[in-house]
Formats: sequence, structure tokens, C-alpha cells
Amino acid sequence: MGLAEFTSLVMALAASFRLSVTSWGRSPARNAAVGGVGDSLHLVWLAVDVVLDDAVQTEAFVHAARRLGLEVQSEADHVHLQVPRAGR
Repeated sequence: MGLAEFTSLVMALAASFRLSVTSWGRSPARNAAVGGVGDSLHLVWLAVDVVLDDAVQTEAFVHAARRLGLEVQSEADHVHLQVPRAGR
């Protein structure tokens, strides 16, 4: 999955859920400053962190993102979405 498809999927989710994007693409310096892993997909704009306006919708959001084929990690203060990595 490339950037155009990933962006379309994130925008489809944004059309259904009220959310704010807190991080999308990152420079290597910014990624290191926030404690990102060295091979973070944020470095190539294929990962995004979002915060939902209504935290009660988090579970529904996670399920919707997974149905679209995205990898999802629900963190303490945000939800991380990324394109699937090969072999997972």
C-alpha cells in the first residue's frame, strides 16, 4: 500500500469519526526526539497518530481501521495507524 491509498483510508476514517491528527510524517530528528523507532513508517509518511474527539468511539474506530486493512496500535494517549508491514 502506498501513500495515496493510505491517505485515502485515513481520510475515509476522518469522514466517519471526529479526530485530530497529532503526527503524520516525521523527519529523522523529530522521530528520535519523540522516541520513535528507527524504522518508523512515520519517516516515509505511511503512519499516522490520531486522537479521537470522543474517546468512547475508540474501539469502533480501531475496528473500522482494521477492516480497512490498516495496522492499529491503541496507545495511552493516541491511536497509531500504519500500512501493513510485509510478513505480518
